[in-house]
Amino acid sequence: MSFFGFIPSEELLLTIQTAAKKEHSSEPLYPFRDKTALLINDEIIDAILTELVHRFPPSEKRETAEKLAGYIKSTVAVLLKQLLSKAPNEVVKQSIEFSRKSLFEDHTGLLRVGESLDPSLVTNLKLYYAEIKFGNDINKAVFCELYKQFAEATVRHFMNDFNRTLDLGMIKRKAADLGSSAVIKATHIAIDRLIPHLSKQELVVLAEYHDTLFHE
Repeated sequence: MSFFGFIPSEELLLTIQTAAKKEHSSEPLYPFRDKTALLINDEIIDAILTELVHRFPPSEKRETAEKLAGYIKSTVAVLLKQLLSKAPNEVVKQSIEFSRKSLFEDHTGLLRVGESLDPSLVTNLKLYYAEIKFGNDINKAVFCELYKQFAEATVRHFMNDFNRTLDLGMIKRKAADLGSSAVIKATHIAIDRLIPHLSKQELVVLAEYHDTLFHE
């Protein structure tokens, strides 16, 4: 199976696992759902973008990327807090199951939080990483397009698919759809501002680090 996955913090992993264990208890589950959703939002952006740009030498590009990471994080957090509310366990169980299915084991046995991806997308990204590490020139426009496909798949999974587990009313559903569209737009801007302007050295940093997040 092809998937993207980051190594979660101990707090996030424990929250997902504890919620799964308590799935059939009478204890309210919505606090676990809320904590999991907010932690995933922070950690996935940190894993993809913040951790990457921290590996770059200080520059305007790094500052721009950090600002965009902060913007995406806060946008999603504000939206989530609007959507998340007290709910009976029967409803919340759908979200708990969703988070449990977002856990993947890599070939070393490490648990990662992520999503399954189209195998051809992962293969193509891996091919580009290999080319970059060999020192070859790449088509940055195509590379950007692959990242946009990944960004859209990730937003669809962690926002649209997750939001469907929340049993939202019509107004909140509309807000959720507008929010995910805004995040897709912001990630496209981030990709277009960052990738085409990376130096060869920065591309190598990206390839070496992001290669560890995609699995076939």
